[in-house]
Amino acid sequence: MDTTIGLNEMIRQIQRWHSEVMNDRNDGWTKQHYRDRLDSLHAKVSTVMETLRPSEEPEESTKE
Repeated sequence: MDTTIGLNEMIRQIQRWHSEVMNDRNDGWTKQHYRDRLDSLHAKVSTVMETLRPSEEPEESTKE
């Protein structure tokens, strides 16, 4: 049994959470619940992305 979640399903889930945050029919508690999920996801993805970046990126030179 393949239990892998596809990229498109992940994106749809994130869009659903965003929709719940933006939905004016939801109360503040409900909106905060989905906002917390998005914030948690963002923090985890940011941490993962930091591990993929080179530790020392060359600085861009500026010409004056």
